[in-house]
Amino acid sequence: MNKIIEKISTLFLESGKKKIAIIGKGPSLDELKKNALDDFFIININDSERIIDGNVCLYIHEWVKKYLLLNKVRCDYYLTADPIENDARFISVDYIPESPENYKPIQERFFDPGFELEDALIISAIKLSNLIADRIRQRISVYLLGFDFSIKNGFSTDAHRNIDFGENDYLENLLQSQQEYLSLLMNHKSELAIELIHVGNKHFSGISIVGFNRSFSKKENITTTSVKIKDTNIDEQSIRIIENHFNSKSKVEIVAEITTNHFGNLDLLQRMIAAAAEAGADSIKLQKRDVNTFYTAEELAKPYNSPFGKTFRDYRNGLELNEDGFNKVIQWCSEYGIKWFASVLDKYSYEFIKQFSPEKIKLPSTISEHEDFLKYVASEFKGDVVISTGMTSPEYETFIINEFKNCSNIYLLQCTSSYPTMNEDANVAVVRHYHDLSLEHPKIIPGYSSHDIGSLCCQLAVASGGLMIEKHVKYGNTPWAHFDNVAIDMLTDKFKVFVQDIRLAEACLGDGHKRVLRSEHHKYRK
Repeated sequence: MNKIIEKISTLFLESGKKKIAIIGKGPSLDELKKNALDDFFIININDSERIIDGNVCLYIHEWVKKYLLLNKVRCDYYLTADPIENDARFISVDYIPESPENYKPIQERFFDPGFELEDALIISAIKLSNLIADRIRQRISVYLLGFDFSIKNGFSTDAHRNIDFGENDYLENLLQSQQEYLSLLMNHKSELAIELIHVGNKHFSGISIVGFNRSFSKKENITTTSVKIKDTNIDEQSIRIIENHFNSKSKVEIVAEITTNHFGNLDLLQRMIAAAAEAGADSIKLQKRDVNTFYTAEELAKPYNSPFGKTFRDYRNGLELNEDGFNKVIQWCSEYGIKWFASVLDKYSYEFIKQFSPEKIKLPSTISEHEDFLKYVASEFKGDVVISTGMTSPEYETFIINEFKNCSNIYLLQCTSSYPTMNEDANVAVVRHYHDLSLEHPKIIPGYSSHDIGSLCCQLAVASGGLMIEKHVKYGNTPWAHFDNVAIDMLTDKFKVFVQDIRLAEACLGDGHKRVLRSEHHKYRK
């Protein structure tokens, strides 16, 4: 199935198009200016190629196959459970008919791995678009055209389709069901790798057909900026501030904290590193622990169902990267232009990571009471050390300052070890305290390790003097994962938005030197 997605994704990339249009057969298409789709990659449903020639077609019904046998085939590929034999353009795909026996509703099956055709082909076409976006690591705008979800006004005149006697109730029910499926899916828009826009006049429509014509019938794309602004909650002035700030050197290091959310899958890890780099993060952070010594035998023997086995030992061992895995990380980070470091939770892991000559390591809040290990690292390591201070008191910062005198820098990160952290428990003002400490101890670099939801606390941390911001990230929802509930899903654009939020806060903060700015109004100055 991956080969199918790869083939269609390659077709999309080779087309040079940046947007996708999924085409139905509703009468609203009669109002469409055809040149508005010149810059779109087209996915046809059934025989909608009668109306608009496409790149890919999805169909499941025999009557569509008969039509294609009798007419000139117009698409590059056809995804179907009933292909025309000896024609390479037709690709066989599994079909899941809607049935009470299906153990998951369609809106849940949408997020399952793999690709199958559903009775509601509109959902299949949206999933195909989502998989393309995921595959190429680009957020794609996907427009649904000609999906009016009613036959009261018939079909598009170019569809050459009449309603047969007795079809009315059946088709109306079918279309209403598809509308409900789409409405349910719209409730999960934040989980998609695409920007999904229905063109029409439904309560979930993003733009009217008139607005679509106005936006795309000319060569300039008017809606791209407005959609982006709407999604990111950043206005045009803020975007300009961010863009100007990107032209200067940012001081705040943004860390995509992957931990073990790669689940030992190197392909997934590579995608996460690429996504972090694309979003504008400065570093990714991984995690290393010696499973057999970090946990007790009793803990490791506890039942835990995962793809790796039936015990917690199986699960934890499945998450750990070996030497080859870390060598791949170093290679990919070099290719994508992003730095890496890792948390080390025990002496064995520290010695393991040392072989890669890291510039920086982290000692997380989890081990803040492991005094002997912390002293050992302090006596050994000469590079930068990142310290999270969750579950600690002021005595801990004194211990860190006194012990870690051999290291280059101490990144001291305010952290609250609750998952998720309520805003009122974030205690961001501690970052300002660490900033004050840095004035006395120049090796200290203040920062914030976020377990809260959203960007606000991290933006406040920047305003308080934070120069490193860590944010947990994941890649899709994994129900068997042990630690996942505070992470931003990189299958969406939320981490990219988070990075923009931090850069905006950094830009608004300025350099702290008071002076008259060129932008200030001087009308009343003498």
